[in-house]
Amino acid sequence: MRARFDLADHLCLLGTFDGVQEAFEHMQDMQRLNRSDNMGLRDMVPALMLRLDLDQECYDFIKWWTTCDPNGDYDWGDMTLPHLDIHGADVLEDVGFFDEKYPALCHVAAILLLKLKLLVDIRNLKMTRKILALRHLPHDLWRPIELSVIRSPLSLKLQKESPESLLKTEKKLLGQARQLGAIVVKANNNFMHCLFDPDDALREPPNGYSPGSWEEVALAMRGSYAAWWEMEGVLDLLNDARACAARDSEDEIEDMMESEAKRLGSRTAEEMLSDVSVNRIWGYLDWALQNASYLGPWSERPSEQHTRKLREAWAQAMAEDE
Repeated sequence: MRARFDLADHLCLLGTFDGVQEAFEHMQDMQRLNRSDNMGLRDMVPALMLRLDLDQECYDFIKWWTTCDPNGDYDWGDMTLPHLDIHGADVLEDVGFFDEKYPALCHVAAILLLKLKLLVDIRNLKMTRKILALRHLPHDLWRPIELSVIRSPLSLKLQKESPESLLKTEKKLLGQARQLGAIVVKANNNFMHCLFDPDDALREPPNGYSPGSWEEVALAMRGSYAAWWEMEGVLDLLNDARACAARDSEDEIEDMMESEAKRLGSRTAEEMLSDVSVNRIWGYLDWALQNASYLGPWSERPSEQHTRKLREAWAQAMAEDE
């Protein structure tokens, strides 16, 4: 099993579709042979599934592992018991099935990536429909064009939704993504910071980890960063949300620096702003989504208008105090 694991790990590192596919097949069979999964394959498989666009299967896999043994009495040696038997679970359902006290970092992060993947597909559908409407193309030509801008097989259903229904689905996914983002932070506060700057985490994988540690993030990054990087539009969305958070936080940094210096010593304003923007990213995901669906000039993007209004209101309040 160890030699087979090393082979699967090497296949993943090749970075090819065939390599990922073969690695996934090895890990699937290894889990069948060893249900207790003492090698931690369940943490690696979801990212492979997402890279292969097995999105429904990924969701079913994670939900089974999260809910299979609530009382701790599942007999892993009994091959007659149900195993990975959840199929077709509702991907849009509430995410409350995760353990509130001890959420599994790799699983929560994978579901978060899946939700963001669907949000990007919705954004692509909205933008495509806007452009097609301006071009006055016949509606019978819209469908093949729309199908070419979505990636997830789950988005085939979204493509059939009306604009109003699509907006409702987008709002629901946005709320769930923000909720999952908070769970990821609870599981390990280092994850999002490493996602934006993964070099150290990817350089040398640790041999072990404890929950909440930097080593846990390093192993999670090694198994999943390729999936994040390959999902076109997802990191762009997060980077824009972070930029929006940074713009709105700039005026607070000076006060933060004063209080922080008393506790932790010297840090530069740039370092402080970098950390703050990551910590506040989920509160700005909606602005990033609105920006991504906007066709006008950069200076008039929804987030830019929001920031200007905030600063104007602040300036007016300061003037009234004087």
